[in-house]
Amino acid sequence: MICANYATEGVSDRKLDGNEAVFCFRRERMKREFKWAVVGTGYITNRFVQGMRAVKNADLSAVVSRSRESGKGFSEKYGNPDVYTDYEEMLDKAGIDIVYLGIPNDRHYSYIMTALDRGIPVLSEKPLVDTVQQTREVFRKADEKGLFLMEGMWTRCFPAVRKVRQWIAEGKIGDPLSVNVSFDIKPDMEDWQPWKAELAHSGGSLRDVGIYSVAVANMVFPEVPKTVYSIHHSNGEVDDSCRLFMDYGDGKSAYAAGAFNQLGDTTARITGADGRISFGPEFWDPCYALLELNNGITEEFKDPFTETGFQYEIMAVQEALMKGSLECADFTHKESLTVAEIIEQARKEWGIHYSADNEMEKRETNQP
Repeated sequence: MICANYATEGVSDRKLDGNEAVFCFRRERMKREFKWAVVGTGYITNRFVQGMRAVKNADLSAVVSRSRESGKGFSEKYGNPDVYTDYEEMLDKAGIDIVYLGIPNDRHYSYIMTALDRGIPVLSEKPLVDTVQQTREVFRKADEKGLFLMEGMWTRCFPAVRKVRQWIAEGKIGDPLSVNVSFDIKPDMEDWQPWKAELAHSGGSLRDVGIYSVAVANMVFPEVPKTVYSIHHSNGEVDDSCRLFMDYGDGKSAYAAGAFNQLGDTTARITGADGRISFGPEFWDPCYALLELNNGITEEFKDPFTETGFQYEIMAVQEALMKGSLECADFTHKESLTVAEIIEQARKEWGIHYSADNEMEKRETNQP
């Protein structure tokens, strides 16, 4: 590795050994912006880029859209990054540090693999991919390439959630015993993305919103549950509501739910032997956390954040890149895989199968 093109101090243009190269890379990262590309121009990508405005060393360098008109309109709103209609062309020409995928679920797998094959780290919206097998494959590819890959579980990066994890780790509430969390929404169908509830795009309430609830349960109880009991309601293609009760043994349990057809309590609640924790008012992007001990002592954490909150995820990703990490400590590959396993088990029990399931079955049996 040559350091001539990097803005580092005290390092000459000589070739560097492995450790020095990593040091040079980290120093260089600290002195310049991270160049991001985003794929997709829909609601979630707009929210993501709005959050990016609160991160000083994050630069939106490129946007990919199937429509040049849509891409141009998006670009004009956010500082005029380069517009591409060809994803692979962008990966080859834009000179980016990382790509964010804000596209329908069924496109994630191929887009992730294509970026990794070109040496580009990836932050993909949740759900990461469509099946457990695909999850293993993208993580294996990232590991082989030595590249960062993260499922966009942005909730884990909020200061309020980090405080909750700290309280649990410090034993503030004693041994955690139960989790109760629901992500129930009833969107205006004229102002929504209907593909989220379509089989063709590997949709469903569990994978779109319920995944956040399952991830909270996983945060408190990182082990795989001993038994998962579940119910769902179908819209004729996929689940539009779901309820999971997870038994972790020894009296520990989690209730995790999600829905497109109803409104519910959006505060997450964790109960332990010595106290309780709640965070919200919307647990997926919380601005407060409350600790209430059985002895009457309380502690409140407040973070009235600006922008959309996506800035926390962006900062966490950039910190991981700066350290040379292949995953984000806030939501690791192991956690992604555990959540994916719980979700896949439930949806298959409900009889929901995606095209990716069929493709995997053909590969396993070597069918054409």
